[in-house]
Amino acid sequence: MRTFTEFRYREAAFIVATERFDVVRATVKKLRRQIQGYIEEFPEFLHALEPLKVLPGDPPEPVQRMHTASQIVGVGPMAAVAGTVAQMAAEAAREAGCSDTIINNGGDIFLNVLQDAYIGIYGGENEISGKIAFKISAEDTPLALCSSSSQMGHSRSFGNCSLATVTADNASLADAAATLAGNLSKDPASARAAAERIANLPGVRGVLILVEDSVAMAGELPELISCDNSRVRARILRHPLSFGVRRFSGRKGTD
Repeated sequence: MRTFTEFRYREAAFIVATERFDVVRATVKKLRRQIQGYIEEFPEFLHALEPLKVLPGDPPEPVQRMHTASQIVGVGPMAAVAGTVAQMAAEAAREAGCSDTIINNGGDIFLNVLQDAYIGIYGGENEISGKIAFKISAEDTPLALCSSSSQMGHSRSFGNCSLATVTADNASLADAAATLAGNLSKDPASARAAAERIANLPGVRGVLILVEDSVAMAGELPELISCDNSRVRARILRHPLSFGVRRFSGRKGTD
């Protein structure tokens, strides 16, 4: 049974399951310092809403990953920050000998697990919100599930989307693509078109978008299961800030 630990760093809130929490936390702080240092030197990296043509100076690895994802997707590089930090922290845990790690960075999730994991789907007032979850099999990981919403969380969105979730091997890509999916989705018709567009991006596995009472899906998504089963419901990973489940408490829990 996994134990989840919650912590905050600056404006970000994390839920982490790993035997090397010390490594994850230290890596998160290091990565955020690197990104912030680069932004202080080159503020355009923070404010760009489109891909930068080139990265000036000597960009650290997280900045390079964000830049590459933004070029593929066509959004600003900061759209990939949460997914990038989640994946690189999980990679650090694996290098430290932990082969079962889940990192949820404000709804942008990276998993490298030995046992099945369950990720809840929460999309505001959408009729399936809180009723179904992704079942993530160990053989499908490492895997990123990154989400964007114009109605929840603090991410900037130009759409009218309850939830846009993208799966990919690369969390920087998934995070940037989820941002674009949310920006493009203003009604059910545009959500369907957005899902097809996002699913065709190189490296994206699948996409799920909730707009109003509609669901648009494209590509290959993890298995969707009902939350009616109490055993499954008890193991579902939820994020307290992004999805309004409960207040952030800094406490531990188990799945």
